[in-house]
Amino acid sequence: MPPLTPRQVPPWHGALWIRQGAYAVLQSPIGWMTSLALWFAFILVCSLFPMLGPVFFSLSLPALFAGMMAGCAAIEKGRSLRIPHLLSGFKSSSRRLFQLGMVNIAGETLLTLVLVLWGGQQMIDLQNLSLDGAENLEQLRAALFSLTPLFITLVLLQVALLMMGWFAPALLRFTDLSTLEALTLSTRGCLVNLPAFLLFTLIMGILLTVATFLSFALPWISGLIGFFIVALIIASVYASYRDVFHEAPLPPVTP
Repeated sequence: MPPLTPRQVPPWHGALWIRQGAYAVLQSPIGWMTSLALWFAFILVCSLFPMLGPVFFSLSLPALFAGMMAGCAAIEKGRSLRIPHLLSGFKSSSRRLFQLGMVNIAGETLLTLVLVLWGGQQMIDLQNLSLDGAENLEQLRAALFSLTPLFITLVLLQVALLMMGWFAPALLRFTDLSTLEALTLSTRGCLVNLPAFLLFTLIMGILLTVATFLSFALPWISGLIGFFIVALIIASVYASYRDVFHEAPLPPVTP
């Protein structure tokens, strides 16, 4: 296969990804619900083991996400999303996907170390401040101002990690790229399409706000709303992958 190169798409494609994602969800609603229900059950089981559970979940997350990418590919071919698609990431490219999981853990560890070593004591002092009196309010403002560089650094690191991992599971699932190559290519794909991603983030933020309001206003369907939003995000990631890496072939996807 020739080397993949991410293409630059128009900014309005950020909205197109969401529309295509919604279409993919509506094409196989039962498949999305059952697969995500299993995913959430897996999260619940991992939460029962405070030490090893989160680590195992972080290691497994890329494989699960890659499995959902395979399910999206099946929908694109006119088939239905099924639970075996979710688990297919553990059978195909599992070693490289677990390596991606290790990168996730390293990134989470880095964020924690930066927070603790840089701003740990300041955060403790901030929590101990009382809001009574002008002097304490001035101390509060000074503390928040001193923490601003830390917050900016954390946001930049989080964005960098997000760009590295956005396309990586799909690239590892559908191509023979190494984990490092997938991380690099994913970052490049995001950087050359920042306007589209900004529009995508804006629209998705509005949808999340509306979904939150509806969940409080209509609590009896809050679960369905949550399922739809999570499915929409996953399907939109796949839509963005197919758009940015349109030259990447899709191998036969079988559960």
